[in-house]
Amino acid sequence: MSQLTTLESDVLDLLPTGNERKMPLKDISLLLSVNERTVYQVVSNLVKKGVPVVASRNGVERGYYIATNSDELAEGTQAYKEQAKDMVDRIGCLYEIDLNKWQENIKK
Repeated sequence: MSQLTTLESDVLDLLPTGNERKMPLKDISLLLSVNERTVYQVVSNLVKKGVPVVASRNGVERGYYIATNSDELAEGTQAYKEQAKDMVDRIGCLYEIDLNKWQENIKK
């Protein structure tokens, strides 16, 4: 059993269960008077402690919620998978750059 911090408990209390409603990051931030970066970190901590917090990043209904079944988990992790792929692609591109000659390949 993981002990939650006060802030983790506060965020958890705001998260709806199921994907019918979602709690936007901005709303959590405003309600708890913390910055959005802090909310990101708290959500990450909750997941690491075993809370199935996922997010919808598409369309009008964006926000966090607690997944209650495998479909919601799949839906809520899709954006993370896409972001992870983009980051891996970026890392690959960075390692392919010739640090001594990259400016020769760029036209302004």
